[in-house]
Amino acid sequence: MYYTTGFSRREIEDLCGLIAEIQESIPVVDRREWPPVLALGNSVVITLTYLRRNRVQWELAETYGVSQSTISRAITAVTSLLARALARYIPPPRSCSPAASTWWTEPCFPAGHGPATRACTRANTTPPA
Repeated sequence: MYYTTGFSRREIEDLCGLIAEIQESIPVVDRREWPPVLALGNSVVITLTYLRRNRVQWELAETYGVSQSTISRAITAVTSLLARALARYIPPPRSCSPAASTWWTEPCFPAGHGPATRACTRANTTPPA
């Protein structure tokens, strides 16, 4: 599962716990529920796979034996909850002065955008102190 999602089974279980906690804090009228046929666990795995591997929704639907619209609903429901769950683990950006780095000579993020992060190429899943 790590190569598909970028997370171990234990990390996915932890994410599911965080997402369920956040979902409970949202008023019922404002909630976007994940499809019951997939449950939370599969919805999270599908969303992570979609975001990491850019797999086509039809492929995911075929893999999980559901319709493309069910996959779409799972991704829509989980993505915003996932962002809220992981927000506290994302370090704040450092200032990137033009004098310190230029975009054509030195990438800042691994993708080449933003402030320098040479020491951190993988997200830290430990909350900041």
